[in-house]
Amino acid sequence: MTARKNDPSKADTGSKQKPARKPVSLGIDTALSLPAVKGEPVVLTYWDLWFALVAVGDYAGEFGRLAERLKEARIGSFSNDRAAERKRCHLRDLEKRLAGAGLTAEDIVAAAGDLARTEIRRARSRVLEHTEREREWSEPMRNTPRKRRLEQALRGYWDRFPVSPEPFAKEIGSHFPARSLYSERASSGLSRTLDRYVVQAETLQKSGEHAEAQALLRGWMTAVVELMGHADDSFGSIGMSFDEGFVAYLKIPPDRTGIAEDVFFPDLLDFLIWEDYGLTDDRIEGYFMGLTPAQADLCIGHLRRRIEELRADELAYQSEEALTLLGKVVAEQERFDLFEGLAREMGSREWQRIIRLADRAMKKRKKPLALKVFEAALTRGSHLKFLAEKYEKLKQGHWSPDPRK
Repeated sequence: MTARKNDPSKADTGSKQKPARKPVSLGIDTALSLPAVKGEPVVLTYWDLWFALVAVGDYAGEFGRLAERLKEARIGSFSNDRAAERKRCHLRDLEKRLAGAGLTAEDIVAAAGDLARTEIRRARSRVLEHTEREREWSEPMRNTPRKRRLEQALRGYWDRFPVSPEPFAKEIGSHFPARSLYSERASSGLSRTLDRYVVQAETLQKSGEHAEAQALLRGWMTAVVELMGHADDSFGSIGMSFDEGFVAYLKIPPDRTGIAEDVFFPDLLDFLIWEDYGLTDDRIEGYFMGLTPAQADLCIGHLRRRIEELRADELAYQSEEALTLLGKVVAEQERFDLFEGLAREMGSREWQRIIRLADRAMKKRKKPLALKVFEAALTRGSHLKFLAEKYEKLKQGHWSPDPRK
């Protein structure tokens, strides 16, 4: 039997090669460009498109309503909170860019054409649900007000110190690489390293090198705060070391170092606002009693500006910290004319700062003022019940700052 010849036209050329899959666009990739009503064309990323699609599709094109939705999403885990914050930063930036070009979210959607239809599902997922990867962060997401203000608080004034703390911070930080995670068992060893620098600062002061001692301890304070971000201090060893160094820093007379008051006090206040581990809480009590009236005015003015700026940046926790700190300055300086208005601003969101104002008034035999402090503060808040009870006891002639009495 003659074998059938193979038909060359039907020869097996192997499996057909599948067409290359189009790479998935990232949020930071360019999606489209829009001609502006005024100025240069506006280049828009997929993040811009996604925010516009969700705003138009679900919130009638109102960025403000979308921002509120993202704010609600912050309630939950730390990662969700930070992701929502980054997205709100991008949204504010987009709104500003569009306003400057005379454009709206609707203009983006209209210009997107078919892209709007194919991206709407991904837009809702990425904007409302997804926690984005760091490599996809846009510039507004990466350089948030929180990041900028924390950097300012930790290092922002150092170029105006008589001796810069930067070299000391770099040297001290080199002992604790950020990539290393330290367990609670390592904390005693870490504290011994930190203690050596406090001793070094004391030696510098004894030899009259006050500016160098101040710079060393200020760099040391920042190094400790950064260390706390990747060290377990459950045993409190690092905290005890910080106590000693922070007290030493506060005891150095600024006039001996040559530092300007409008550098020293703002730097200290910003550090106190952003130090988030409770390291300074006890040690700063009573410090502001020793200020001159001019120094107190400087601190009050700086804190007032910071409170407004932090509120504008939607950094609620830090703005409350600044407000609490303002209460300390005002109470310890006995600026009684400011007590009632400050209590009204504080409300009953926290109880300690209201008790502080009332107690200072009572110690100076100003019971009517103490009553006014409570009356001003008794607005809706999580500590309203407790403050109302303290108020009733005060009216009945019983007063103690102790929350248990």
